[in-house]
Amino acid sequence: MKKELIIFGGIAASFLLANPALAADGDAPAFKHWFVRAGPAGVIYDEGAKIRLGGQTVPGASVTAKNNFTGEIEAGYYFNPNVSISLTVGAPPTATLVGTGPLAGVKLGKITYGPAVAAIQYHFTNFGPRFIPYIGSGVNYTIILSEKDGAVQNLRVKSPVGVTFQAGAETMINDRFGLFVDAKKIILDTTARGNVGGVPADAKIKINPLIVTGGISFHF
Repeated sequence: MKKELIIFGGIAASFLLANPALAADGDAPAFKHWFVRAGPAGVIYDEGAKIRLGGQTVPGASVTAKNNFTGEIEAGYYFNPNVSISLTVGAPPTATLVGTGPLAGVKLGKITYGPAVAAIQYHFTNFGPRFIPYIGSGVNYTIILSEKDGAVQNLRVKSPVGVTFQAGAETMINDRFGLFVDAKKIILDTTARGNVGGVPADAKIKINPLIVTGGISFHF
């Protein structure tokens, strides 16, 4: 967590150092309908699970997953300077599921997934082009690309659909290029099945990742 905060703190600081020659008099860049944003992303999980073996709940058992990094690209369209829609995809990260409670330290398995978010945003333009905050919400579809067995054999995880909340800010360097920071909170539940030593196992898993991104935007 500390590493992610240092990296994205540096990205946020770049907002304060953005080109001071930009529109000091408050003039806005020429309006463009299309945009692309891209940059590295930190994935911070808020995970948990209810695990059953042979149909019986394992008291106190849950899962944890190590935070990781990926890359993210978001493409979208402005209907007007305030309202836009976008589609975000990321390079597929891998989450390693490790047991907690009575399963502490047990590597249950790994899943590699491809996140995709369709969202609508509202941009606050009254601060000028140097600082354009925005909020948004949308739908996430996470495609499970592969599962790798650990203590759980024949691991199968359902591709889930979730709700996404988004907030960020952008500073324009010129009419086309800008810098941005963005955070997406995804409320995501899924189910997993397999077996442990021949005994059927299943789990209801919440992942609820926070995806924090910073990088370059291009408007055209």
